[in-house]
Amino acid sequence: MSLRLTRQLCKTVSTVCRNQTCTFSGLPEMKPVEARCIISCKRKHLNHHEHMIYNNLDEIPLISKGWNHSKSKGDSFVIHRIESKCLEEEMVPFNLLDIDSRLIEALSNRDIKKATSYQAKAIPLMNRDSHLLLAAETGCGKTISYLLPIIQNLSNNKTTELNTPKALILVPNRELAYQVGDVAEMLAKSVDLNVKIIVGGRTKKIMMNPEFGEIDILVGTPGAISKLNTVGVYKLNQVLYTVLDEADTLVDDSFSERMFSVIKRLPQSKIVLVSATMPKTIPEYLKPIEPSLMQLVSPKIHRPLLTITQKFSRMTRSTKPSNLLQIAKTNKHPMLIFTSRNATCNWLAMFLRENGIPCSNINGDMNYAIRIDQWNSFIKGETKILSSTDVGSRGLDTTQVGHVLNYDFPVYAADYLHRIGRIGRLGSSLDCKATNFISGPEEVRLVQQIELAVRKNQPLPNVDGNITNIVQKKIQKGMREAI
Repeated sequence: MSLRLTRQLCKTVSTVCRNQTCTFSGLPEMKPVEARCIISCKRKHLNHHEHMIYNNLDEIPLISKGWNHSKSKGDSFVIHRIESKCLEEEMVPFNLLDIDSRLIEALSNRDIKKATSYQAKAIPLMNRDSHLLLAAETGCGKTISYLLPIIQNLSNNKTTELNTPKALILVPNRELAYQVGDVAEMLAKSVDLNVKIIVGGRTKKIMMNPEFGEIDILVGTPGAISKLNTVGVYKLNQVLYTVLDEADTLVDDSFSERMFSVIKRLPQSKIVLVSATMPKTIPEYLKPIEPSLMQLVSPKIHRPLLTITQKFSRMTRSTKPSNLLQIAKTNKHPMLIFTSRNATCNWLAMFLRENGIPCSNINGDMNYAIRIDQWNSFIKGETKILSSTDVGSRGLDTTQVGHVLNYDFPVYAADYLHRIGRIGRLGSSLDCKATNFISGPEEVRLVQQIELAVRKNQPLPNVDGNITNIVQKKIQKGMREAI
């Protein structure tokens, strides 16, 4: 239905919106048609309903259009949840994918009974010889997609040399290394394979007193793996599978030297890129694999999630603390609060504690031992609120989290998709929600892109995980304009 036709119908059609369901009636020759309300706000004429289509020549109405004006402060709108996370009929029994019964039992012990439709497509591709890109929205089970076939194939091809793994899994941070390592150990144990997790902060100790053993799968961060391979503690000459988990982060310019140092030593390996956002460009060290790189891309990638409820509130920076406190005091479910700076992350946690609300916090400047202790306090339920920078937005399993609050709204689409991807995951509750505080003009720009993408039922434009490259280009552009 075009916007022009909708306006004409609205003169004769009464619209009643109850329980996020909009009913159009009033035409004697037509039966009432129910259309769910997808975007709602105080100004009912700007609401967006399911199946509403806009003509290319029509100006698409945006609730956030005037949000750069000072009078917009206090305005808000909600994008309602209209999709289920994964329909039961779309899931596939693991035995139909020729998965080893021991691995199926291990998964069942973790309450994973069937493969998602994405996993069912990814697993057969993992068994082919070509390099592979697995790109899909957060929370749809990409880790299982690559771990299952790798472990099954290695169960008949165990390592025979000490510290010489057959599979290498690279991740951008320590928290994700332990999380992936935990899943890998759970599966590998069932088929008598060995997993080793290596992260930064202990490399000197390992160099001075290395341990040697049978390692089939090595999980770690690029810097630690590169150093320990250089000094000969771990050999990579027999690696058959190399996985770049959170590839959009690992191909960021900030990782380029460390990644090149590792990848150049793996000419014999199958490369698997795993990401929640499609990398816009392939770095030079991966160019040789590009011609033979197969891709499995989810149709929902780069789309704002409709499996959760998202509220966007326009406010001044000075009112953000009071709004935060009001939400935190009534919070009943585990909540993850994102900030853009380490200092704000620390201040926010202190602010909540001073007001009698227990809060953990993690950021990149924090000592790792303290960071992991804070993370564990939140995961174990000792605190219900975690204040975090984007270090907590990528790859981590947060199925217990029911609420994400963007205290500092991101200015890049990739960051927003990763942050809200901490909820609405497989195993998450159905009533997950995201709350967004909107203050600055760059934040308003991204909100307008999100709202427009939902109204047009299209992916977000210009999603690029290489934030370092984006920032560098902006700096160069500013320097050119200054000259």
